[in-house]
Amino acid sequence: MDATYRYNPDNFTGILGLSGELAAFYKLHEEYNKEKTKHNRFTLEKHGIDLFFTIKHRALEGAITNNIACEIRNYMEELLHD
Repeated sequence: MDATYRYNPDNFTGILGLSGELAAFYKLHEEYNKEKTKHNRFTLEKHGIDLFFTIKHRALEGAITNNIACEIRNYMEELLHD
């Protein structure tokens, strides 16, 4: 990752799938910002959906709080619509 993001994937290691999913989302976000093609946008949005459900499941399991889950999802939306 080239940029600094509000939710560092390293802070979520040990939480099933969350660290890797965040890192992948940020990487796809950077790729889209470098080259704004329909394919890159679709890939970013699709991964955003996957990440949404990963966050939801980790909150339901109690691995992260509902507040943190909501904050991360809101941040994802900001990145998707910047």
